[in-house]
Amino acid sequence: MLNINEDDLKTAIVAKVSDELLRAGDDLSGMVAAELKKRIDKIFNERVTAQIEAAINETINGSFEREYRRVNTWGEPEGPATTIRKELEKTVNAYWSAKVEPRTGKAATSDYNTVTRAEYIMTQVCAEDFTKEMTQSVRNVSGALKDGLRIQLAKQMDTMLDGLFHIKSLQDQGKAEKPY
Repeated sequence: MLNINEDDLKTAIVAKVSDELLRAGDDLSGMVAAELKKRIDKIFNERVTAQIEAAINETINGSFEREYRRVNTWGEPEGPATTIRKELEKTVNAYWSAKVEPRTGKAATSDYNTVTRAEYIMTQVCAEDFTKEMTQSVRNVSGALKDGLRIQLAKQMDTMLDGLFHIKSLQDQGKAEKPY
């Protein structure tokens, strides 16, 4: 059995590590400085990037709310003060509430027989959906009609054949499969 003194072992490890650190002191200080610089640069980049993004967002949001007045060709203000947000809202509302022809969706030249662009778009969307649903319903009904006609024709053919021939065939006896 080995008698290892734990305290002596710890002392030897600490002495070895301190000798290594003293020998590599210049290398170690360079490594520490490089690591510190890398971490400082990372923190700086993260924080600066976040502050720049916040400043950009604040500037953009502020520009939508900043009031201005239109000017004429001579640089004189005309009309009431407004904001970009209000002007965008007016433009969007004007687009959707513009009168269009109900069949083509093109801008209407008169108010006779017109709908708003929003109504026209909704009508088109609903019509496409309705058309798809109707097409599927017609297919379902046609398939059921075809199956019903097959069954009816088979019954009529069996009745006609039974009236024509008074002999029981293999199909009549259930020993062969009917082709229909």
